Amino acid sequence: MTTKFQILISLIVISLNFNIRSIYATEIIVSNSTELQNAINNVQGGDTITLLSGTYGALTISGKNNNSFVVIRANIGGAAIFSSVNFNNSSYWELTGVEIKPRYTSGADGKNAVNLDGSYLTIKNCDINYSDDISGWTDSDWLARAGNGIVMDGENLNVLDNTITVVDHGIGCGASNSIVSGNLIVNFRGDGIRGLGDDVIYEYNIIKNSFDVDGNHDDGFQSWSVGPGGVGTGVVKNVVLRGNTIINYEDPNQPYRGSMQGVGLFDGMFENWLVENNLVITDHWHGISFYGAINCKIINNTVVDNNLTPSPDPWIMVNNHKNGTPSSGVIVRNNIATDYSLTGGVTADHNVEITMSQASSYFINPSGGTGDYHLISTSPAIDAGSNLLAPAIDKDGITRPQGSGFDIGCYEYTSGTSVEEDNILQSFQLFQNYPNPFNPSTTLSFVIGQSSFVSIKIYDILGNEVAVLVDEYKPAGRYEAEFNADSHSGKVRNLPSGIYFYQLKSGEFTATKSMMLIK
Repeated sequence: MTTKFQILISLIVISLNFNIRSIYATEIIVSNSTELQNAINNVQGGDTITLLSGTYGALTISGKNNNSFVVIRANIGGAAIFSSVNFNNSSYWELTGVEIKPRYTSGADGKNAVNLDGSYLTIKNCDINYSDDISGWTDSDWLARAGNGIVMDGENLNVLDNTITVVDHGIGCGASNSIVSGNLIVNFRGDGIRGLGDDVIYEYNIIKNSFDVDGNHDDGFQSWSVGPGGVGTGVVKNVVLRGNTIINYEDPNQPYRGSMQGVGLFDGMFENWLVENNLVITDHWHGISFYGAINCKIINNTVVDNNLTPSPDPWIMVNNHKNGTPSSGVIVRNNIATDYSLTGGVTADHNVEITMSQASSYFINPSGGTGDYHLISTSPAIDAGSNLLAPAIDKDGITRPQGSGFDIGCYEYTSGTSVEEDNILQSFQLFQNYPNPFNPSTTLSFVIGQSSFVSIKIYDILGNEVAVLVDEYKPAGRYEAEFNADSHSGKVRNLPSGIYFYQLKSGEFTATKSMMLIK
């Protein structure tokens, strides 16, 4: 029987002329730092280095450029521990599932647990901290013993799903064309994330619990430009802040509790930024603040106070650059905040300003950093927003709208009986793989709008199935699946260069996209 998928493929005529070579991926299992260094010296693109449990000291890879990804990973169920990680002028490396634990009694200030300098570098699912226990730490301990988490320079870097605790600055990104997604940054004394590079996506990160132990004005997320005249004389372009959670503190009795600024963009210009679906909970005026914005969009965010005191009320602010250059072309829409301060070329509509004494009429449990800021069924924010430029899904991946109109704030109200079938289907999404073209590994991202059985299969240009990446029941959420053209599920493959298709099926939803393998 000819399937619709095969009919679709038969309509595609592609002429390709590639130099095809055979690579059989190798797994190298190591148990100590000497074996690891030998493996690093001898791997080629597509290989995997598996680390047995143990301590490996400082990992340094310098001037090692592969033609496709080499994966260094902890053995399943094992604990591979490094004191630091440094990739210098290198490309196509992935580090996954390891622990990185620098330990200092003094001198940690200015040190980096992880340095990513190069191109096509990925670190994911790693646990990074400067101490397992900070009980009893003084401000001097924080300064002497906690350095930075991850520092990124170069291009096409991925920092994904890491846990970063007890640090100065969590992630510092000066890289371009990169993704910082799904990271948990907890207990930090500086800034949660510093974003200085162009064309970067920061999404679905959780940043919480700021410790005020020095003179730094701590921010959950901070950016500034650098140009010929220094700070504030350049432009930071094409940045996405999406679905992040920024919380000043969870415990009101936290030691060295400060008043962290939420999103602080103080020294523009900032051009073509999209800030959507973020939740900011802080007791500082700066909830989301732009000083010098051009063609930026601030849409469907929720910015609230960490306590019920009347002041300070965190705002959404658009201001002129500090040198007086006005902001222009800025859209502020569908937000809930405790204050607004908008100057210059700003279009503002469908925003709600509340006091924290009114918060209980909007949210399930507005109780500070541990509260629940989903909308209640009688919230005035329901159906009160605009559809213009509104994100297609909310912070949880729920399709907008669920009712007769778009809701205001980062969450769309939904209940078990209110979700329309058409909206369910729209809330399933299959994204373009990254990187693309690829060799031999690439990552596929997708959103499941409701719990269901999910399959993702790979087909060649003739419609032949070549791999099954996912074949199981999954709850609603956002997921990633990795495809390796040379080795998948323990099987050695030798897929040639060419066009391949990946297809997501979940209930009645089906989506197909193409990708290109170049060897």
